[in-house]
Amino acid sequence: MKKQANSYNNKVHTVGIVSSLLIIIALFIVPLGAQIIFGQTVEWGPTFKAMGAAALVFGPVAIIEFLSYLPIIGAGGQYLSFTTGNVMNMKIPAAASGRKIAEVSEGTEEGDAVSMISIAVSSVVTTIIVFVGMVLGSQLLPLLQNPVLTPAFDHIMPAIMGALGIPIIVRNIKTATVPVTLSVILTMTMGYASFMGKQGNMMIIFLVVSLLWAYILYKGKNRGITKAGAKA
Repeated sequence: MKKQANSYNNKVHTVGIVSSLLIIIALFIVPLGAQIIFGQTVEWGPTFKAMGAAALVFGPVAIIEFLSYLPIIGAGGQYLSFTTGNVMNMKIPAAASGRKIAEVSEGTEEGDAVSMISIAVSSVVTTIIVFVGMVLGSQLLPLLQNPVLTPAFDHIMPAIMGALGIPIIVRNIKTATVPVTLSVILTMTMGYASFMGKQGNMMIIFLVVSLLWAYILYKGKNRGITKAGAKA
């Protein structure tokens, strides 16, 4: 069984790395093609300067997301999610729903496989919807801009996060107490716009706080077990 799991993980990483490299190459083909066809030259100084500025802003977020999402969606789910995008608002809810339907837990081999399948299906469905929207955009636009539906579209992200976050918080109420309380206090103090504007820094802070609080609870639980054993 262990050999099968290792073989599965090796295949996931092989396919994931190869596909990621192909996608990176495809992304570079567009500007290179434009350069060749239209005879334009790349100014490498401003290009690397812009890339460096973007890396400083999004680099910490990318690292934290990589560390945070891996236990939730597994390696295969990460390759697919980071390739297709919309991780927080589509891919993670799809993975969570898939695991719930299949009655498997996150962090297990079965959970990782179900998460990857769910994310793959979500990506296909998203592509189909985007294509339909592109073809029928002019016909759908009046419906999407209807004043009755506008408030719903303005609150899609909070609704998704509520549906995704509340079950996790309730299931791990002790672990979630400090991070959730701190996030609520900071949001009310700083304001939602200011808080979200520092999302990268906040993710790092809350990752550290969550790990420290979970470690404190873990040590406290073990200390309680040790004392109970000593009394017995």
